[in-house]
Amino acid sequence: MAKSTTYNTSGNKEDLTSIISTLEPEASPFVSLMKKGKATGTFFEMQVDRLNSPDFSGIEEGEDVSSFTNQSADRARIGNYVQKFRDTFMVSDLQEMVDTAGVASEFANAESKAVRNVKRSIESAFCSSQDRQADAGAGAPYKTRGMLKWLGVGGQPADVPAFAQNVANDTTGTQTETTFNSVLQELYEANGMPGGQLTLLAGPSLKKEISNFSRQLAATNGTYVVNQDAESKKITLSVSVYEGDFGLCNIVPSLFINRTSGSDAVDADAGLLIDPEYVSMMSLKAESVTELENQGGGRRGFVDVVAGLACLSPVAHGYFN
Repeated sequence: MAKSTTYNTSGNKEDLTSIISTLEPEASPFVSLMKKGKATGTFFEMQVDRLNSPDFSGIEEGEDVSSFTNQSADRARIGNYVQKFRDTFMVSDLQEMVDTAGVASEFANAESKAVRNVKRSIESAFCSSQDRQADAGAGAPYKTRGMLKWLGVGGQPADVPAFAQNVANDTTGTQTETTFNSVLQELYEANGMPGGQLTLLAGPSLKKEISNFSRQLAATNGTYVVNQDAESKKITLSVSVYEGDFGLCNIVPSLFINRTSGSDAVDADAGLLIDPEYVSMMSLKAESVTELENQGGGRRGFVDVVAGLACLSPVAHGYFN
């Protein structure tokens, strides 16, 4: 029997909602927590130094001063390159005239997405293990050294003297409270934690492992035992601030640690233990949006930032990898 159906009837209108969902990780905790500085060239430098070992051997009565100490003997310069981050957009003249569902202005929407893309790229580069690179042309652009490389992942940077190199890290696997405290102890023994408070940028699995510190697994019945005041009418099984023998550590989840350029793969076990006082974003060119000349085909433009990561002293930080 012949009948009209949705698949054989011409003229049916499509139902397209005026909603566009873009669900991608965008939080950039590393860039947000660090200090901001101004670069004046493509290469910027910092200086690191150290104190002498304590000497309490004593001075004899009447002993004259006959030798002197060069107090700047250990001072060293460490540096990094800036990197250009850019994303582009173009909307044809006809598309800009068309009524598009969920978009008031296709050009404004494209510009907004480009800004968000650049933000994610900066966070990923700063949290990566890529090393610095000078621009040599022929496809070899400036690259800024990522934090994991500053801390020695894949080999210690050649310009960082031994006394300033990272010593607080753990690469053994699943974190327990014992291994986590060992890294905090290593950091304290290396520098005394002058900043006073740390922030751990933790991949999802590492964050979950740290939350397990607050739970006690009962061997008899295989259930978690949580001691908590019931007045709040809720059970908290998450750790956002860890207070241990060596100070406070804020725990912030991150999806951008140890990424590879051009990949969405997440390193869920990686973590950066940061003293915010000793890391900075050095900008040669702040974020800007440039609209280029419309040459007849439609509006076009780009978003760019030129910035680099300044690790004021690698010994001030730690990592899990």
